[in-house]
This record gives sequence, C-alpha cells and structure tokens, in this order.
Amino acid sequence: MSEAHYARIAELYDTFVKTDYDVPFFIQEAQAAHDDVLELMAGTGRLTIPLIEAGISMTCLDFSAEMLAVLRRKLTERGLRAEIHQRNVCDFELGRQFTLIILPFQAFPELTDVEDQRRALQRIRHHLRPDGQFICTLHNPPVRLKYVDHQLRLAVREERADGGHLLVWLLQQHQPATQVVEVLEFFEEYNAEGVLVSKRYSALQFHLLEQARFEALITAAGLEVVALYGDYQKNPFIADTSPFMIWVLRPRAN
Repeated sequence: MSEAHYARIAELYDTFVKTDYDVPFFIQEAQAAHDDVLELMAGTGRLTIPLIEAGISMTCLDFSAEMLAVLRRKLTERGLRAEIHQRNVCDFELGRQFTLIILPFQAFPELTDVEDQRRALQRIRHHLRPDGQFICTLHNPPVRLKYVDHQLRLAVREERADGGHLLVWLLQQHQPATQVVEVLEFFEEYNAEGVLVSKRYSALQFHLLEQARFEALITAAGLEVVALYGDYQKNPFIADTSPFMIWVLRPRAN
C-alpha cells in the first residue's frame, strides 16, 4: 500500500472516483447480516456513506489519515455516524468480532507483498465470528489486463463548481514477472479560463491475484469459500470473461 499516494490525492479522490455499481450488492449483503459491519480500506467513504444511509451500522478502518479526514467531514456534513479506526489492515486489532467484514472496490490487491496478504487475511479471520462472512473483491486478471496498454490516456475530465476542470491521466504498466500493475496518475487542475493552476503526480500498484493463488491464501488463513461471483449481479464466475472475482468466505471449521 502507498500511504504517500493517498495523502497526495485524498482531497481529489471523490472528484474523480464516482463508482457506485457495487453499492446495491453491499447494501443487500449488509442488511442480511443484521449487525455492525466492518469495512476495511474504507477510504473517503465511497461505500460507507450509502451503507449508513441504508440503516447499517458501520465500523471503518483505513491506514490513511488524509482519506479518513475526508470521511469524517462527510459524515459530519450529513449528520451521520460511524466508528472509525486509522489502522493498517495487516496488523489491526479491534478487540471484537463481526458477522460481516467487507473489503470492497478491488482494494485487497493493493497489498502487493505476499506476506502482507497473508497477515491481512489472518487478522480478518481473527475478527470474524464463527458464523460470520468476509466479502473480498478482486480483479479478474485476464480481463483487467485488457485495460493495461502502457499508453497515457485521459481517464477523467470533471468540471468543477468554479467553471474549471480536473483532468486525470493514467499510464498503466504491467510487470509479468511479479504480476504487479503500476498505475501512474497525473492530475491537472485548470481554472475557468483553461489555465493550468495545479499539477501533481502519484503512483499506485496492485497485484493481479489469480484464482488458484488466492484460494491458497484463504485456505492458509483458515477460510473457506461460500460463493464466488463474477459480477455484482451474483452471476457465476467465468474465468475468461467475468470482470471481477467476488469472494464470499467464512471461517473454516476446525
């Protein structure tokens, strides 16, 4: 994970990340849990806010102080509440267990070190009730790689309230030896006259975890598969074509 990356972009994040395709899925799963939900790598609350607005009690964890500051501000502005912890997903301890833990938005692969992946899954298993479930979403490597073309491309052109614009450029590069994708992000802010007033650069990496490799990790962590979906409509996972791997896991009985 890159603490520096999110520190640089926290105040811009909600401007260019407006994804909501997974919200109905997680609302349905969280409401079925009938309990407090632990959201890992919660960020600025892209998912947290609609879950709370749907009546779900949320406990949120993220390692980035800057991203959590945005989340706290949004909660205050909306008169909402959540329990928030600034912790690393690899070594957190909250002193209680949950019926449902979620790690959305394909964020787990940002743990590019295998040992970090193992540690995180062990901590998640530790925080799951015996009858609890953990939902972890991953990219499907062959489908995700279609968007990695080693070309600089304009990803977002967002008009600002003052008439200016935010432009986000992405350059994605794949390292086959490590199965790591590096995403170089370039942010340009222009005023209403089209004059560049701010520019910044940051980098993010994520690991393309294949199905068999992730299965080995969850088995080692004491977890087992309840379901594996290929999209947020709960269609079965198809290795060559599904956009995602949406894993529903539970503690394995000893």
